[in-house]
Amino acid sequence: MNIIRQIKTGLLASLVLSVTACKVDPELTNVYPEDVQWSSEANMELGLNKFYPLIGQTYYTGKVEDDALSDILKMNAPNAQQNLLVLGSIIITPAANALGNWDWGYTWVRTCNEFLDGLHKKGGKLSEATRQRAEAEVRFFRAYVYFEMAKRYSASLILFPELPALGDNNHARSTEAEGWDFIAADLDYAAQYLPPTVPSSLKGKLTKGAAYGLKARAMLYAKRWKAATDAVEALDKLNQYDLYPDYGGLFNLKRSGNPTNKESILEFGYSSPNFGYSFDYFYCPPGDKGYAQVSPTEDLVSAYQMADGADFNWNNPAHAADPYTNREPRFYASILYNGTSWKGRTVQTFEGGTDGWAVGGGTTCTGYYMKKLFDGSVKTQDAGFQPGELTFYFMRYAEVLLIYAEACAEQNRFDDALKALNRVRHRAGFTTDLVAGSKDEFMRLLRHERMVELAFEGHRFWDLRRWGLATTVLNGTNATGTKIVKKTDGTFTYTKVDVDNGRKRVYPEKYNRLPIPSSEISRNLLISQYDEWK
Repeated sequence: MNIIRQIKTGLLASLVLSVTACKVDPELTNVYPEDVQWSSEANMELGLNKFYPLIGQTYYTGKVEDDALSDILKMNAPNAQQNLLVLGSIIITPAANALGNWDWGYTWVRTCNEFLDGLHKKGGKLSEATRQRAEAEVRFFRAYVYFEMAKRYSASLILFPELPALGDNNHARSTEAEGWDFIAADLDYAAQYLPPTVPSSLKGKLTKGAAYGLKARAMLYAKRWKAATDAVEALDKLNQYDLYPDYGGLFNLKRSGNPTNKESILEFGYSSPNFGYSFDYFYCPPGDKGYAQVSPTEDLVSAYQMADGADFNWNNPAHAADPYTNREPRFYASILYNGTSWKGRTVQTFEGGTDGWAVGGGTTCTGYYMKKLFDGSVKTQDAGFQPGELTFYFMRYAEVLLIYAEACAEQNRFDDALKALNRVRHRAGFTTDLVAGSKDEFMRLLRHERMVELAFEGHRFWDLRRWGLATTVLNGTNATGTKIVKKTDGTFTYTKVDVDNGRKRVYPEKYNRLPIPSSEISRNLLISQYDEWK
């Protein structure tokens, strides 16, 4: 399965927005001219719908695959593409880049600009407010595409504010500052003209909060700390968002239940059976009749603290004797471990158990499975898998608080930084506030919190890169798991194991900026390869 998935541009309004009433106005022809899209607001909405798969259409598959490039998840099959990449069996080159999205990005940029060009030239029948809102939606998506490219290649990109002349293939890259300015300007326009809320029938459509949230995320990567905190403060002034009371419950909400959830800033809803997903089928443990393609590492599991906020430590005899008792609530919401109750059964990750430890794929090689993101309400071991219908969160308020905390700390606003960080921890069940005496100490706390709070949501690999820590954490190291053996008296032994089979992980410094594709270099006379990739 490719790490970067090409997103197809179908009209998926029913899936994305649960909107089924919009239809092209009937005309007695088998071919609709382009003008039909601009003949009414309903028709124009169909054109907008093709952009929404950008914010999610495969539940969390892509996010899990991204996290499997980091230290928190391990693909169980040795030949999984993520394993081949992290262990250096697949290398990144200008001609072959498993993490690249250059062509994907510029295809979508052109699609955005084609829509904007048509809107400006042919949208005169639409009201000014409708045109502004439509432009705001598309500029949000254009900013998102450029941001996803900036994460990989830096923000020194070819910028297209409008459609280029036909046949003009020669375009120079911007400076990094110009690239981030472009992304910020698109999101500022989106925030100005998107509505603060949408009716329940349009749940999933873009709002001001989505624009402010994405700007905060982008400006964090840009290291524009004040711009990031300004975006979060503007989002807070909308008075729309807050943390959901229960971390575990947050990831078990179904659109069909019409839940009230202020934590969701932008989401993608599913509806079974017609518009569900098969995520659980591929990732659930064997005892659920799943394919068990991925497992959390011990590196992550040990990061979940004790209920009182103390760090878990295998060298502590009390912890080692009973490692899965008295841990923080997010541990129990996120991890399936040996002995836990799940779907009316007891998970057995010990060697020889139903879900038992082994190498080679089809079961866990780390001693653990994910729980967060799965629907535990159906006994799939008996009833089989049905299309899933939980909610995919493109952005949630907890991430925004962590963005704010980090950006405040970078501005030496430690009181504000700690307040935001502790809000996330209070929801996680901790009652004692964290304190920090320096920026380095605060950043250690912040990095730990992002690792745990945002686990399996696709942030960890990219966080390590932007922090400059990828070469430390992901190069020359190995991920770990725990091999559990059941003794004759019913007790267990726990042995830390190298889940990379004795090989060291490979992440050279130059991976922090991916190479421009060879195809772009050959067709564009105004662009040259980065020095580290020549």
